[in-house]
Amino acid sequence: MMITGTKSLVTAICIALAAALSLLGMPVYAQNNSTPGKGSSFEQAVGSTYTRTGWFPNIAAPYMNPRIPPFHLSNSALLNELIQNGVMNLSLQDAIALAIQNNLNIAVDRYNPEYAAIDRVRAASGQATRGIQGAFSSNALFSSSLGGGLSTGVSSFSAGSSGTATGGLGLRSAGELGSFDPVLEISTGWGYSVSPLENAVLNGTNIFTGNLGEYSVFFGQEFPTGTSYSISVGGERESFNATDYIFNPEIVTGLTIGVSQNLLNGFGYRANAKFIRIADNDIGISKDYFREQISTVIQQVINDYWTLAKDKESVDVAQEAVDYNQELLKQNQEQVRIGTLAPSDVIQTESNLATAQQNLITAQTTYLQQMEVIKTDIAKKVIPPLLTAQIHPTDILPKPENNPVPTVEEAIDQAHANRPEVDIDALNLKNEAVVLKANRNSLLPSLNAFATYGPSGLYGNRVLFAPGNEFAPIGSVPGGLGTALTQLLQNRYPSYSAGFTLEMPIRNRQAQADAARALLEQHYLRTVDQQDLNAIDQAVREAEIGLTQGQAQIAAAQNAVAYAREEYGNEQKKFKVGESTVALVIQMQNSLTQAEGNLVTAQASYAQALVQFEESTGTLLQKNNIELTDALTGHASRPPSIPGTPLTENK
Repeated sequence: MMITGTKSLVTAICIALAAALSLLGMPVYAQNNSTPGKGSSFEQAVGSTYTRTGWFPNIAAPYMNPRIPPFHLSNSALLNELIQNGVMNLSLQDAIALAIQNNLNIAVDRYNPEYAAIDRVRAASGQATRGIQGAFSSNALFSSSLGGGLSTGVSSFSAGSSGTATGGLGLRSAGELGSFDPVLEISTGWGYSVSPLENAVLNGTNIFTGNLGEYSVFFGQEFPTGTSYSISVGGERESFNATDYIFNPEIVTGLTIGVSQNLLNGFGYRANAKFIRIADNDIGISKDYFREQISTVIQQVINDYWTLAKDKESVDVAQEAVDYNQELLKQNQEQVRIGTLAPSDVIQTESNLATAQQNLITAQTTYLQQMEVIKTDIAKKVIPPLLTAQIHPTDILPKPENNPVPTVEEAIDQAHANRPEVDIDALNLKNEAVVLKANRNSLLPSLNAFATYGPSGLYGNRVLFAPGNEFAPIGSVPGGLGTALTQLLQNRYPSYSAGFTLEMPIRNRQAQADAARALLEQHYLRTVDQQDLNAIDQAVREAEIGLTQGQAQIAAAQNAVAYAREEYGNEQKKFKVGESTVALVIQMQNSLTQAEGNLVTAQASYAQALVQFEESTGTLLQKNNIELTDALTGHASRPPSIPGTPLTENK
């Protein structure tokens, strides 16, 4: 008995699997491990979702843990290569390359595009996206929460009671499956029962025993058009010790093929593929948001580098002041020795030298502290040899003559074309348009059309009874699964169902509220869009003012240095012929030192104003030839070529 039941189960499962595998060739959404539309190197870089959704060649792959690259916190090889004998001679292009490879702020920002790519896979199954940074998540789209999506239901074969086929009068609807991924369900079981009977006449025994083997295989899928299909094959095998059954053992088989289509609410791609369309837009948002975050990080790295360059020049200015005072002290001591200068003038020179030495120590301390800031910018972990390395910037502060300033109108046009916030706002509005269309469909009543075909079969060992006595078995005719399946395939006992289901929520308050909220959200996003444009325009205007003022400050500081140097030289000449005093020479020397320090400060302010201008116009990455793919992968394909630096202009 059990051998025959096992054969029945294996045969039925094979039939269902054959149908399922043939249907796997039908077009489905996102059955691969990559996102659509790989038009750029950036999109190719974010294309990998790490998921394992394909069945071929490894059938078990979808049920295994995704493959995620190992987590590394080791610094790039370039960092150690640049350190020679405890010193890192660092150019701006190397600082940017090291930041792309090692900066942890960039490493954190890399996850957002990957989240978006994985969200695309989730949406392709019919479920809601989890959301990403930078994307507006509409509260009018979800009935419960983010990630809810469509409900998934599976309907399996259900056999009738003992001695009956699977049919009977009644409508049978396949219903909605709620999953864009094909669903396969296999169910089987075995049961044994012993029951006492109070009347032995009907069954021929007062102790009823029976064995039951049941199986079912279900395969189904829903499409973004609102169409669902399902195929289920199943049956059961029963044997018992009663004498009043026509078949013993009895084999029941059934096949159900059903199709369901939403005609109003839930009809079409707009209603059912909303999460797929949103996920596609979110990939673009993740790109723009990543560009925005990377631009912010690179802006900080460049500013930190120019601050380091300024601190280095401040050390040079302070050292020059010490040298001036040491030379003056030497000259004064010689004049005291020969009697042409009073000793009190030497004391005044020594006091000024001490002040200059204190200023040098302060400048050196500031320089060392800024080195630590740069180390954090360019490394994942500050460990030897970087820990004790001295960093010396090799690039000079940028000059105004190498960086022409466009007009305000041109700069604003550049900002509108390049700022990622503009693209993010546009994509968020596209997402809200998807929500509006989906909610417009949700306002409609639910009208579902269904059709089902379900033949059945019933056979087994046919019991022969004595003529005129249906309780006296005299033999049996062998029969089994083959005959039952033949009845099934020949449509011996067919069952057909077709119909419509209409559901109309009275007052429809939930759908009305969601639709109204979606419209308000659209107005909100349009307001935010204009608000961002206004903020961008203001930032551009302020940056242009800062850049123009920075140029003027450098020009004024350069003139001040020239005048101070000339006055200091003249005062020295007067002092040598006895027409000036030590106090006046020291005063002129301090004025020169202050003017040189002001020039360094003006040059550093201009450098930061230039970076701010490029950031406000959205051209920072472009001006520094930084590829988003390099930032995303953390592997700088080549050192960026930085315009306006000695490496590109003086060589």
